[in-house]
Amino acid sequence: MMEKVKILIVIAISALILSSCAPAAVEETLGSCSKDRRVVVKKHISNQINAISDGNWQRAYSYAAASFQESVSIDLFKALITKQYKFLISNDGLTFGMCTNTDQGINQIVVIDFQGKKRTLSYDLTLIDERLGVVAATENMPTNEVAT
Repeated sequence: MMEKVKILIVIAISALILSSCAPAAVEETLGSCSKDRRVVVKKHISNQINAISDGNWQRAYSYAAASFQESVSIDLFKALITKQYKFLISNDGLTFGMCTNTDQGINQIVVIDFQGKKRTLSYDLTLIDERLGVVAATENMPTNEVAT
């Protein structure tokens, strides 16, 4: 009986020692995203846009944040994209701009090439329980400033 207790203690201590050697999660501060975060965010958004381009609405919807999915059905999601963000469906390429950590989550600027023009989207994402999700994508309309 004592031998079994000793073995259990050794296993528990070994597990504690090994877990203390695991790398800690990267803490992000407000401001510019780290290189690692930029890579993950870029992949997440690219995957969603590729799914939209392929007409795979279920897969595209899966990249949305849980909070978004709770309030917007997949049918409404599809309708929004096909009516207001048609340029995502048949885009000619993407360019990723500034990635910023905010109080609300992550903001990523994405420039979409569409029919010889550039369309700029500001993506807001959340990272909850290590799950990245798109909350919103808002088009930044060009300003027509008149010089005075």
